[in-house]
Amino acid sequence: MGKTKSALGGRLSDIDLRLLRVFREVVRAGGLAPAEVALNIGRSTISVHISDLEARLGMQLCLRSRGRADFKLTPEGESLFEAILELDGHLEAFKSQVNAIQSHLTGNLRLVMPDDVLEIPQLDLPATIAHLRQQAPQLHLEVQLAAPQELELEILAGRADVGINPLHTRRPGLEYQPLFHHQSTLYCGAQHPCAQADQVSEELLTQQELAAPSHAVLSGAAHLYRLFPNRSTANHMAARLAMILSGCFVGFLPDYLAQKYVACGKLKPLLAERFHYRIQNAATFKKNAADHPAVQLFLRALVIKN
Repeated sequence: MGKTKSALGGRLSDIDLRLLRVFREVVRAGGLAPAEVALNIGRSTISVHISDLEARLGMQLCLRSRGRADFKLTPEGESLFEAILELDGHLEAFKSQVNAIQSHLTGNLRLVMPDDVLEIPQLDLPATIAHLRQQAPQLHLEVQLAAPQELELEILAGRADVGINPLHTRRPGLEYQPLFHHQSTLYCGAQHPCAQADQVSEELLTQQELAAPSHAVLSGAAHLYRLFPNRSTANHMAARLAMILSGCFVGFLPDYLAQKYVACGKLKPLLAERFHYRIQNAATFKKNAADHPAVQLFLRALVIKN
């Protein structure tokens, strides 16, 4: 097989690396048949991979047959195998350096979260913090709670590094990494007149006073909020929950937050098939912090449950 001058030009692709790993295991095993167990693929597939690698490199790497005894590396194959072992050493050194960076990562990581963060079933913040602490024990954490509009302003003002919040609008200068969705539904407290009525019409419902957020709502939910001209506001979810539980207001709450109060009879959903909306939640950080080691470490440590 003749050599080509441009055998492996440009960047190494994932395919190249996979073929190199196959070749390495074949050499270590001493043949195609013995490598089947290590690679967990059939001999014919291994042979195709070796042929692809030879074509990619423009050189013959080995003389092979169906058994172990007749398998033999060409001089080019021997040189490539030595180069692969050297590459493996560099990769191990790289992993060690990354682990050292993580374990000695110092300074502050400032997290900002919604005030109902522990109620969100898709997010396991305690497990995330545990993973973060295990990987970077010297990193100092600052955790604060904020309403959605406050959360993004804290990040933009440089008082927080990364947060998790409902994705309302995309602000210039911020990056958003989508994480999970949740649904919000209209509820009232057990003592509210709508909870006592046998039937509640949409007309009667929209005449009630709404406990609304003081910040702008999702564009996909704005049409529902506009149906309630009579409203009072609160900037935090916990405050709106208290207003609704008082029996004096109706209001939209995340279903994950309301469910335990529904189960014990303290909250009642109202025309849920009509008055509900879905929200995307995202990790939020400044664009210039996208490559910050501590921010990246937090994003990798996030424990998201399905």
